Amino acid sequence: MRPADAVRARLAPRRALLTMLWRAAGWRILGVGVLAVAQGLAPTAAILATGIIIDAVHTPDGDRAVLGLVLFGGALLVRVVLTALLDYLVRVLDGRYGQVVHDTIARATLRTPHVAALEEPAVVGELASLAEFERVDGFVRTVSQLREVVQRRATGLGSVVVLVGFAWWMPLVLLVAWRGLAHGVRRWIDHGVGLKTTVGARMTRRPRYLRGLAVDAPAAKEVRLFGLAGWLVDGYADSYREALRHIWTGRALGMRSVLAGSAGLAAAHLLVLGTAGWQALTGALSVAQLVVLVQAVLGTGALGFLGEPELTLGRARQVARQALRLEQTLRPARTATRTAGRPAPGGALPVRLTGVRFTYPTRTRPTLDGLDLEIPAGQSVAVVGGNGAGKSTLIKVLCGLYEPDLGRVEIGGHPPGGPDNRIGAIFQNFTRYELPLRANVGFGSPGAGQEVLTAALADAGAGDLPATLRAGWDTVLSAGYPDGQDLSGGQWQKVALARALAAVRGGAGLLVLDEPTAALDVRAEAELFDRFRAATTGVTTILVSHRLASVCRADRIVVIDDGRVVEDGTHEDLMAAGGRYAAMFTLQAERFVPAAPRVAAREREPARG
Repeated sequence: MRPADAVRARLAPRRALLTMLWRAAGWRILGVGVLAVAQGLAPTAAILATGIIIDAVHTPDGDRAVLGLVLFGGALLVRVVLTALLDYLVRVLDGRYGQVVHDTIARATLRTPHVAALEEPAVVGELASLAEFERVDGFVRTVSQLREVVQRRATGLGSVVVLVGFAWWMPLVLLVAWRGLAHGVRRWIDHGVGLKTTVGARMTRRPRYLRGLAVDAPAAKEVRLFGLAGWLVDGYADSYREALRHIWTGRALGMRSVLAGSAGLAAAHLLVLGTAGWQALTGALSVAQLVVLVQAVLGTGALGFLGEPELTLGRARQVARQALRLEQTLRPARTATRTAGRPAPGGALPVRLTGVRFTYPTRTRPTLDGLDLEIPAGQSVAVVGGNGAGKSTLIKVLCGLYEPDLGRVEIGGHPPGGPDNRIGAIFQNFTRYELPLRANVGFGSPGAGQEVLTAALADAGAGDLPATLRAGWDTVLSAGYPDGQDLSGGQWQKVALARALAAVRGGAGLLVLDEPTAALDVRAEAELFDRFRAATTGVTTILVSHRLASVCRADRIVVIDDGRVVEDGTHEDLMAAGGRYAAMFTLQAERFVPAAPRVAAREREPARG
C-alpha cells in the first residue's frame, strides 16, 4: 500500500466519526469543543495561581497572595460552571448521536428493496459487528467521551505552555514521549477493534448462535428432548475460546510498540524531573517554581493514552465507518421507488416475466433460467413443482425482493416496487411479530380502519380469535409479555393470511401466497380456500402449494422444473396430458385411497395347521 493510501485508510474512521457527529449535533458539536477546551485550561490557571500564592507566602506579599487566591478561585468557579453546562449538553447530544447511528443503520438496511444484499456475507458480518458494539455501550457515550478527550488534551497543552517558560526542550521531550506511547497504544487498540470487527465477528458468530440455542425458547423443546444441553455448553465454550484465542493472538502483535513507548516515557520523565531537582538544589529554581514545574509535568499526562475515553472513541470510529459503509453498500437503485403507506386502489394487476434468470450469490447454477410467464389481470394461478424447482425464488423475484440477473419482471406494466406497487403477500416463513394482534393484521394495510381488519381476519378463518385473547385486538402475541398470549401454528398462519388479505381490502391488485395453509389440516384448508376465493374476486392471485387438492381450484396451473415453466394449463388439461402434474397429483391422491383391508381378510381366513 502506498503511503498516501495508508494515511487515507488511517484517517477514514476519523472522518466517518466527524460526519456522524455533524449529522447528530451540527454546530453544537463545535460549541462542545470550545467549552471543553476552556474547561481543560482551567487547571493550567490553577497551577499558575498556586505558584503565585507560594511565592507571595515566601516574600511575603499580601497583594500577590490575594491575586493568587482570586485567580485560583476563578479557575475553580469556571471549571464548576463549565462542568455543569457540558454535563447537560453532552447528555442531550449523546442521545441524538445514538439515534443518528441507529437511524443510519436502519435506513441502510430497510431502504434496499432487494433482500439478497442483506444476505451477503460481508453485510451479515458488518451487522453482527454493529450489534456487538451496541451491546457494549449502545452508541450513547460518544459525545461525552469526546468531550473528556478534548478537555484533557487542552489540560495537557496548557501544561506544555507552562513548561516552555522553564526550558524549551522540557515540553518537547515529554510531548514526544507521551505521543509515542499514545500512538503505540492507539495502534494496539485499533488493531484489536479491527480484529473484533473482522476475525472476531466471523468467529464469534457460531458461539453466539449456540448460546441462543441454549437460552432462547424456540429450541428449548428439542434441546431437552434430545439431551443437547451438554453438547451446546461444550460447543459454546470451545468455539468461544477459539475465537478469543485468535483475537488475543492478533492483539499481542501490537504490544512491542506499547512497551517501547513506556520505556521512552520513563526516560523522558527521568530527564526532566532530574534536571528540575538539580536546579532546585543549586538554587536556580525557587520553591514556587519547582511546585509549578512538577504540576505542569504531571499535567502533560493528559497528552498520553486516556483509557476508557479513547477506547470508546476507538469503537465509535469503527461504528461510524461501518454505518457509513453500509449506507454506501446498500444504496438503493434509482428505479426502486416503492410507494409508502396504503396502496391506492386500482383493480387487478397483470403480471409478466420474460426470460428471467436468477442465481444466488453462493451458487453457480441458476435457480431460475429463462423463465417466461404471463398472467392476465384477475386470473388465479397456482405454481407447483418439486423441492428446489424455484417456486419460492420465483415469488421473491416477482415481489422485487431479488433482482434478476437477466430478463424483465413487470407488474401492471411497471417493475416491482414501481409507482403501482400494490402487492399483498404471505411467505412460507412469515414473520411472527411480537406485537398486538391489531398490528399483526394491520401491517398489511397501514392506516386501515377496524372494519377492514375485522373482515380480513374473518376471511382468513380466524374471526373468533380476538374473543379468545385476554385483551382482544390489543393482546401482544407473545407469552413473554405481561398479559401476552402466544398462538398455535395454525392460528399464526391465519393471522399472517389475514395480513395479506388486509392488503387486498386496502387496494392491492396482486396477492401472492407461498404455502399459506401448511399449518392447517385438510378440512380447515378446504374451508379457508372457499372463503379465500370469495375474498379475492377481482384480484390477481398467485398460489404456491404442495397440496394439489387445493391448487386444482385455480383458474390455471403452472408447473416449474429446473427454473422454467414446463407445463401450463387447467387441472383438467394437465391431467389429460399425463405429464409431471398428473404424476404428482395421482401420487398424492393415492395416499388418501383406503388400503385393502388385508388384516380383516386374514382374520376371516380359516386357521391352518
